Amino acid sequence: MITILIVDDEKLERRGIRFLLKREEGEFQILEAANGKDALGVLASNHVDILFSDVKMPYMNGLELTKAVREDHPEMEIVIFSGYNDFSYAREALRYGVVDYVLKPVDPNEFHKTFQRVMENISSKEEKQKQQNRKEDYLKKYFFLRYLYSGKEEDFVQLEKLTDETEDDVSQFSRMVLVSASNGFFETEEEHFLTSLKEEVQREFYYVNLNSNESIFLFAEKYTDYHVVVEKMYRFFAHQFDSECYFAVSKEIEDRKNLAEEFKALEGMLEEQFYQPHQHLFFHGEKQEEKKADPAEDSEIMEQITNDIQYKDLPHLRQDFQKLEDKYRANKQFSDMYVKFVFSGILKELLDQMDGMDEKMLSKRVDRLYRCKNLKDVIAIVDEALQEYEHCIQEQEDGFRSEITKVKSYIYHHYQERNLGAETLSAMVFLSPGYLSAVFKEETGVTLNRFIREVRMEKAKELLETTNMKISGIAKEVGFSNNSYFCRSFREFFGDTPEACRKGTEADEKTNTEAAPSI
Repeated sequence: MITILIVDDEKLERRGIRFLLKREEGEFQILEAANGKDALGVLASNHVDILFSDVKMPYMNGLELTKAVREDHPEMEIVIFSGYNDFSYAREALRYGVVDYVLKPVDPNEFHKTFQRVMENISSKEEKQKQQNRKEDYLKKYFFLRYLYSGKEEDFVQLEKLTDETEDDVSQFSRMVLVSASNGFFETEEEHFLTSLKEEVQREFYYVNLNSNESIFLFAEKYTDYHVVVEKMYRFFAHQFDSECYFAVSKEIEDRKNLAEEFKALEGMLEEQFYQPHQHLFFHGEKQEEKKADPAEDSEIMEQITNDIQYKDLPHLRQDFQKLEDKYRANKQFSDMYVKFVFSGILKELLDQMDGMDEKMLSKRVDRLYRCKNLKDVIAIVDEALQEYEHCIQEQEDGFRSEITKVKSYIYHHYQERNLGAETLSAMVFLSPGYLSAVFKEETGVTLNRFIREVRMEKAKELLETTNMKISGIAKEVGFSNNSYFCRSFREFFGDTPEACRKGTEADEKTNTEAAPSI
């Protein structure tokens, strides 16, 4: 609010100026004084933006008042009223930096024009001051950040020069809080939360933005429970802006030369969010128990996972992936880049096994993983790929059921073909021989070669029992070119020779004939 002081020894004149001011736009605090001496007393206890003063007054006239005010209040706007149309008065008034010299009786229109010029001057000065303040603030923050990141003595000296004569929190703070957000929170919401956050925590702080996702808050109070303060900040950002933030709180900073070292410690503390995404508040000096890990285990687990993917062993793949996940959740001595490297390797192997995954798509998925802020998100991306891989294998298996049915049908109708085997059958269903054999075994519970053999043996037994074909003819009929081999195989399969099988059938038939009643 603009504060105005009206100085005139005539009360009626003061009321007239007050009346004209009420016609102007804006809210003003209006003070009055009957002469220059009284005016100096008012000025001693009040901040005044505009001084309206008559020239001719007892004890101290308007020009003397103007001279005294200008020495102590160089930024004040001063307007002189006078009934003297004398250029010497006006010239002396202008010499003291008076904005305007208005003749009495005051013309309302002229007063309005004069007051508008005064308000424009005030607005211009305020804007220049804001620009100057911003420039100084930028310089302080510039060297503050330079020193945080570099730790160089010359940057600290510059920071000291800019803050030694000020009383703001950048020079008086005792605690530093580093806050990490996501999705460019500080870029989009900075102007909305600063005032309301101060009301929430009921404390002043000095705010320094590092980037769109990180900022520093500097607090001056030494004897404050910062657990409570930071908990309020966390809830504020979560409830008011739906932003999940992480906070690293410094120890009490007694020497500003420790700033850079303390900042590095805070950055290291925020790396904990990578391993502990559910913990949002970290305090320097409050150590957490860490479990030591054996880096040599990595190669063993990774090798097993590679084999699981290669052999499409989904149960063991899940088991080994969980083993790797548990390891990195429990151990934090590895850098986040190393952990991302390990899991990106699994991601690539999984995606390489899926159809339709070109190099560009693979690159996007890997890049997404490397931009993760915590272990939880890294695991989520790889787990998503693992689910896709499992679904892909399941679809393949569902599709293979029809392929296996086709293969089985072909075997049932073409068991006599001598070259019937994985090579021939896989070409028919457009699969590799080894893959067809693996899928066939998983689907039927027996190997492909064993299945072919079973079909041939059962058919040979059928022919032995129902026909008079020679054994050598039966061997050829069921796909054997070597009679001796057929007989050996038959015996191994049934435990009897083909001859015994046939004789047994004949003996059974003879017995049944003899036992049949005569008609």
